[in-house]
Amino acid sequence: AFKFGMGGPIGDGRQWMPWVHIQDQIAAIDFLLNLNEAKGPYNVCAPSPVRNRQFAKTLAGILHRPAFMPMPALALKVLLGELSVLLLGGQRARPERLQEAGFTFKYAELDTALQDLLGRH
Repeated sequence: AFKFGMGGPIGDGRQWMPWVHIQDQIAAIDFLLNLNEAKGPYNVCAPSPVRNRQFAKTLAGILHRPAFMPMPALALKVLLGELSVLLLGGQRARPERLQEAGFTFKYAELDTALQDLLGRH
């Protein structure tokens, strides 16, 4: 939708969105597989979570497209039913244990991650 100028936030856009660049995800999994002390859950997400509206604004800016068409929460509830909670709810996850173990993110900020993924350096 963003490519065609029809993107925007989901619902009110206030929900937190953990995200991670695919290269960091792969590197984190490799890091944890080789870490003898790794036990229990680790959050593999970038250290800078954003709200959905900021994600939409950043993506639109990189694509040089507007981000003014929100996806109404009611439409998602009708289309997806209970699954809509996955898009309308949020989680402000942080990779504290991963970073304390010594992992360093190559793409810690959303704009640089999206620029790389979209080939917009």
